[in-house]
Amino acid sequence: MADVGPTLSGLFGGSYLNAIVYTLEIVQLTSYIKHFWKRDKLLIKVVVISCFLIDTVCTIAVFSWALMSTVVHWGMCDKAYLILQYWPTPTYVVCTTVVGAIVQSFLISRYFILSSQRIITIILGVFALTAFAGGLSVAFILIFFMTYADRDRLTVTSILWLGSTSIADILIMVFLVLTLMRAASMAPIRSTRALISRLIMVAIQSGTVTTVLALLTLSIFLAKPRTNDSAYLSLSIGRVYTLTMLFNLNLRRNLRNRCHSCGMNTLGGVISAAPGNRSLQVDLVPAEPHGSSSTPLHPSSRLRFDKNELAPTEDSEGKSYEESRACHTSNGLGTA
Repeated sequence: MADVGPTLSGLFGGSYLNAIVYTLEIVQLTSYIKHFWKRDKLLIKVVVISCFLIDTVCTIAVFSWALMSTVVHWGMCDKAYLILQYWPTPTYVVCTTVVGAIVQSFLISRYFILSSQRIITIILGVFALTAFAGGLSVAFILIFFMTYADRDRLTVTSILWLGSTSIADILIMVFLVLTLMRAASMAPIRSTRALISRLIMVAIQSGTVTTVLALLTLSIFLAKPRTNDSAYLSLSIGRVYTLTMLFNLNLRRNLRNRCHSCGMNTLGGVISAAPGNRSLQVDLVPAEPHGSSSTPLHPSSRLRFDKNELAPTEDSEGKSYEESRACHTSNGLGTA
């Protein structure tokens, strides 16, 4: 069975890594439901649950693939089975592709809310759509050409899928970071800049993880297309997408605690900074009562903060004023 060893090793190791990441996803999902389920909009709930359900289907397919290949048919030395790729293979590809497209679309929509840049948003959408089409093409080829000997047919579509995915992730990360840096440059208060800097680091980390996974998977597959060595990483890419999204959503709890003194809800505000505009527009939502000192705001209240009107000193009132802005800036990325 030495000739099928490279086929089984990556599959066995990849299924274990996928199980670990899926477990972490369940933990993050539990935290999200506990703290944000009743507060978030319906669209965010649909995105979260859809990604989790798709990841569940993908995980079942991965476990089935590993079980049938490494246990059921391995013990019987069934080489005829091991040289073919059955339903779990295209299922995992489709699930990974769909989850990646959902998360990227959600990130792109968050970027558009923050920046209002239509042209850049369209460019990001084109790369995300290209990755989606490439992933589906890989799945279709796997359905009609089931042997590992036909893996060479996947070269072009795999490059289209994982290459476009990587480009989309990098561009989303870069433009989100630039938008946040622009917002930080307009904040004269040090506490605000520190909070936005943390959001920038989160955006960089989230985009880097998925990009590195996709590029490593593509490189290993191109080097050894007729083995499953790339499965060490590729089987868990979809779970990593959902996990990073849930992490960003749950991060709002920590940021909200930091903004406790601002006396308002950090979940519903949106901050926008148009290029060349020295002001920020913030939509405020009613504050949750944090004590007798909290002051509710009308849902339709809109404040326009102008850079020239901000106090340059860091007195207690100005700090609370700027922390309020930072809270709503964090919301724009926190739901990304």
